[in-house]
Amino acid sequence: MNLSFILISSLPTKGMKSIGNVSLLAANKKQTIIEKHVINIMSVFPTAEIIVVGGFENKKMQKILDKYKRVKFTHHEIYSHSNETQSLKQGLNYCTNTKCIVFNTNCIISKSFWLKIRYRIKKSIAIINSSKRFNSDLGATINNNMINYIFFGLPNKITNLYILQNDHIKYFLEQWQDSWQSKYLFETINTLSKYKPFYYQEINNSISLINNMKDYHQINKKKESYV
Repeated sequence: MNLSFILISSLPTKGMKSIGNVSLLAANKKQTIIEKHVINIMSVFPTAEIIVVGGFENKKMQKILDKYKRVKFTHHEIYSHSNETQSLKQGLNYCTNTKCIVFNTNCIISKSFWLKIRYRIKKSIAIINSSKRFNSDLGATINNNMINYIFFGLPNKITNLYILQNDHIKYFLEQWQDSWQSKYLFETINTLSKYKPFYYQEINNSISLINNMKDYHQINKKKESYV
C-alpha cells in the first residue's frame, strides 16, 4: 500500500510535562497509548509504513517500540522553538510513500475510525468531528467542501489529523525553511492549503483528545474504545 503514517510523539503536552510523554501513559494493563495507536493502525492497514517521531523521553519510547519490527522510530532534540511541524519534517525524511496520514498521538483513536477512513485517502483532507463530546479548541472555516482556515475558537472542530497527498508533501519539502520548526501542525496545513486545497471529512465519536490528566482519567473511567 502506498501509504505512510507519521505519528508525532515528540512533545510534552502543555502543562503535563511532569507526568511524562502522554503517549507513554497506559492504555490498558499491557500496552501504552503509542502501542495501541500502532496496533490499531496495523490491524486495518497491514502493509502501510508506520513512522513514529519521538523527542521527549525518546529512549523510553524507543525501547517500548522495539518489539514492533514494522515501526520506524526516529527522534529529534527538543528545543524551545520545536513544535509539531519539525516532527512532520523529521517523519517525512524517512517516508518512502507518496501519501501520508499525520497526527499528534496525544489522543485515543479507535480502530473503528481507521476502518472509516481507509477508503477516504484519495485527497488531502482534514478530519472534522462535530460531536458535542469532542473536546477540541481547534476549529475551521469551510467552503465548498474545502478547508478555508484553521485556528482556535472556530466552528467545525478539527481533530488535528490530516491526510497529505504527494503534491502537498513535495511542496512542503521543497519550501521548507527553519522558521517553520516552531509551527503547530495546523499552521502548516494552513500554509499548504494556500498552495492546493485541503478538503474535509466528518467522522464523529472516534477520537478523544488528551489535553490534561482530567481528560485521561475521564477516558479511562468511561472505558472509551481503544480497540
